[in-house]
Amino acid sequence: MTTFLQQLILGLREGSLIALVALGIVMIFKTTGVVNFAYGYMGMFSIYIAYTFLNTVGAPLWLSVTICIIFAFTLGASAERGLLRQVRHLSKGAMLILTLGMLMIFEGLALQIWKQDYRSFPNLVSGVRIITIGTGRLVIRNQDILILIVAAAIMAGLFIYFRYTKTGLAIRATAQNEDAAKLMGIKVGVIFALSWGVGVSLGAISAVLAAPRTFIHPYMMLPLQIRGLTGAVLGGFDSLPGAVVGGILLGVIEQFMGAYISEELKMALSLLIILVVLLVKPSGLMGSKAIERV
Repeated sequence: MTTFLQQLILGLREGSLIALVALGIVMIFKTTGVVNFAYGYMGMFSIYIAYTFLNTVGAPLWLSVTICIIFAFTLGASAERGLLRQVRHLSKGAMLILTLGMLMIFEGLALQIWKQDYRSFPNLVSGVRIITIGTGRLVIRNQDILILIVAAAIMAGLFIYFRYTKTGLAIRATAQNEDAAKLMGIKVGVIFALSWGVGVSLGAISAVLAAPRTFIHPYMMLPLQIRGLTGAVLGGFDSLPGAVVGGILLGVIEQFMGAYISEELKMALSLLIILVVLLVKPSGLMGSKAIERV
């Protein structure tokens, strides 16, 4: 029983990180209609900023993390306003290619500035909790508890923000129909930049939470980005709640696959399950079916 609970907690931890990444990717896609393939690398570059302030400047950990998140928001908003918006009139394919170019730029800059060395990043909280259940014990790191709390708080906060604030309603309106939103007086350009800023910030937060285990290096966010995209497809690429459900479900599936079947095959087996789900319901678990006029 304790082994099952231990794996479930670890799966929820991984699923929470995947859900944050999926949420950011889906938010950008749902609002602006483009999949940001540079998403993970923008998060990676942001945490390098936190590392630099922490170890070179000597700033406190909380301040370094705050600067990282602010930098990520500015980076995302600036990328949309200064780059994506310039080619938006061409096609969504042009914007997609531009995100691939951004990926290579951030990868190259990180390699040039910080090299390929693995760099350590501290846990935001330290310590371990041991819970005795019958004859077994659960070992839970405080960092894992923090990941669960932060992920839950962000998801709940975004839900409240989108549903009950004017800006949140404007984002939802823009995501549903850009032209109608313009007619309603919504500043669509501001909404686009805001969505990119918030989305990339979620990637930076994911990087901060994952870095103590993965270490910081130029490719640290690539696995999380792939799994975030997978979780988004599983839950439904046009559904923010679906991104959360898909990400958490993927994390739990992978954890149990690795623990009880094969650590090496857990990704392949998880993707196989997702393939089956998409064959049965192509729109994902919570996505809406596309309606085409005939």
